[in-house]
Amino acid sequence: MVRYRDNLRKVLPSSKNTTTTNQQTPKKPTTISTPTRCASHKNTLPRPTPGAGTYRLAVTNRPKLAFESQSRHRTDLLDSSLFEEHGTQCHGQTTHDEREIVVGLDFGTSSVKVVIGDSALGYAFAVPFTTGTGIARYLLPCCLYRTDELYSLHQGSQVYRDLKLALVANPTERTFQEPVIAFLAFVIRHARNWLLREHRDKYHDTHIFWKLRIGLPVAHRLDEQLSPIFEKLARIAWLVAGSTGPITRPSIRRAEERHEALLAGPEQMTEHEDIDVDVVPEIAAQIYGFVNSNRFDRKARNLYLIMDVGAGTVDSSLFRVNPARGGKWDFEFFTSAVEPNGVMNLHRHRINWWQEALQANAKCRGLVSCWDDLKFPTDRELAIPDCYTGYFQGIEVDFNDTRNTPDRVFFGTVLNQVSTNTYMKAWQTGLLEGQLLKDIPTFYCGGGTRMLFYDHLRDRLRADANLSWFGLKPHRIELPSGLEAPGLKRDDYDRLTVAYGLSFLEVGKIVKAIPEPKLRIPPTMTWRDNYADKDYC
Repeated sequence: MVRYRDNLRKVLPSSKNTTTTNQQTPKKPTTISTPTRCASHKNTLPRPTPGAGTYRLAVTNRPKLAFESQSRHRTDLLDSSLFEEHGTQCHGQTTHDEREIVVGLDFGTSSVKVVIGDSALGYAFAVPFTTGTGIARYLLPCCLYRTDELYSLHQGSQVYRDLKLALVANPTERTFQEPVIAFLAFVIRHARNWLLREHRDKYHDTHIFWKLRIGLPVAHRLDEQLSPIFEKLARIAWLVAGSTGPITRPSIRRAEERHEALLAGPEQMTEHEDIDVDVVPEIAAQIYGFVNSNRFDRKARNLYLIMDVGAGTVDSSLFRVNPARGGKWDFEFFTSAVEPNGVMNLHRHRINWWQEALQANAKCRGLVSCWDDLKFPTDRELAIPDCYTGYFQGIEVDFNDTRNTPDRVFFGTVLNQVSTNTYMKAWQTGLLEGQLLKDIPTFYCGGGTRMLFYDHLRDRLRADANLSWFGLKPHRIELPSGLEAPGLKRDDYDRLTVAYGLSFLEVGKIVKAIPEPKLRIPPTMTWRDNYADKDYC
C-alpha cells in the first residue's frame, strides 16, 4: 500500500545558532524578527525612551546569584536501548488485525512531547522519555550531541541547542537541517520501541500502519516554504530511525539519498519505509480535546483564541473551528502571530538589562563570567525567577517610573502581541465585528503560563473600559479520559495538548480569512441595465 507523497520562506531572518558546534558558533542568541504591528492597544506598556528608565542600584560588598544557574537538571533518560532499536512491528509471521497508529510529535523550542494515538482502541499513550516524575517524565529536552560522525542524546564533544529556532531561521540550509533530522530520528525510534515493548499485548498479532503528525505554529504551517521542509525532514528522520546501527552523519546522508529515490520511484518502497506524514497547525491540535468533548456546541459560532507560551516564542491565534464530513475538522484562521516573547527570551531580556546595569559597578565584575551561560540555553529545565529582581542577592533596584522596569517593558510586547496583533486585529482589519469578539473563549497553554509574569495576561485581557466588546474569557482544556499518562497531574495536561491532538485530529480544510473589500460591489446587473427603455427615446 503506497502512501508516500510527492509533495514534499524564510519567516525569520538569519540568526546566529547558539549551539557549540563547528557551524558558525556564535556568541549571541538566536534572533527572531517581529511582524509588522497594528496600532498599539492602550494597555500596551511603553518602551523606555533614551533618558527614561532612571533607576538607582544599591550593591552590597558581596552580591551573588540568587537562583540556580545550571540550565539543566540532568534527568536521566528512561532507557537508552529504546533510542537504538529500529523495529516498526512486533508481530510474528502471521497477523490477525491491521491498525493505523498515529505518532503525534510536538517539536517545541525547549522540549519534545509525543503521544501515540490508536483511534480503534479510543486510547492515546503519552510516551515517557526520562526517569523524572509528573510532566517532567514526558519532556525530552531539545539538546543533541555529536562526536566526530556519531550523534547522541547523552554526551559528545559538540552540543546542538536551539534546534528548532535555528532551522526556522535558516530552513534551506543543510547545516541546520541535519541536527534536526538526527534528533527527530532518536525521538521516533524511542516512541515506536516504547509502544511495541510496553504494549506488546495489544499489537503482537497486529500489523501497524504508521502515521506521523508533526506540529508547527499557524504562521509557519501556512508558509509555503517552511511547512514542506518540515515534512521532508520528518520523512528522512523516519528513514534514519528505521536503519540499523547508530545514528550518524553517513546514515543521514544515506537516508536523504533514499528519500530522493523514493520520490522518483515510490514502487520500490519497503514496508518499514511506508509512512504518511502530515504537518498540522499546533493550535488546531491543542483545541482538539475541547472540540471533541461534550462542552463543544456544534451549532455555536465557535470562535476561539489560543495563546501558547513556549520557551522561545508565544504563538497566538484567533480562529473558527467547524466539524466537517468524515470526522474531520475545518479551521479558519483570522489572525495569528508568532513572536519571540517566550520564557527564555524574557530571561535573555532580563540578563541583557542586568549586564548593562552592572557593567560599570566594580563590585559586580565577578558576576560577568556567568552571564553567557545563563543567557543562551533554551532547553533549560529549571524555572527562571518570577521577577527580574529575583536574579541576584545583595542588589536592590529602585526605578523612578516602574513602567520602565525590564519586566514591564517585556510584558508590554507580549500584551501587544495578544491584544493588538491577534485579538483586535480581526476587528481592525474588518474580519469580524466587535460584538462577535466579546467574551471569546480563550485558552492559555504552554509551560510559560505557570509563571506569574504570563499569568497576569488573564486579568489584563478580561475587559477594557474604552471598548464595550473587548474581553477574553479564560477557558480550560480538560484532561481527556482516553489519555494514558501515569503520574501526569491534571493541571499539567496543557503541556501535552498539542501532542495529544496530533495523535487523533483529522484536519479538513485550513484556510486563512481575508478582509471583506472596503468598497461595496454593486449587485449583479441584468441585461436590461445595458439598454435604454423606449420611454426615454
